[in-house]
Amino acid sequence: SLEKDRIVMSYDKDADTVYISFGKPRKAISEEIDPYVIVRRDPKTKEMVGITITNFSKYFETKKRLSIETPAS
Repeated sequence: SLEKDRIVMSYDKDADTVYISFGKPRKAISEEIDPYVIVRRDPKTKEMVGITITNFSKYFETKKRLSIETPAS
């Protein structure tokens, strides 16, 4: 289950990248779901454990809001 009480978000200004983690950091496999968004999943359960957004300021200029569609596992 997603630990909704423990969402950690950080922004690297130099890299213009946002890192979002759900729960404790753990091993994950990365899956690029669009040119800027990488979803990190637990290799065993396929549960989403984090999201990385690159070129964050450009992404928001075009998207205006964060809407992440995750394929049903």
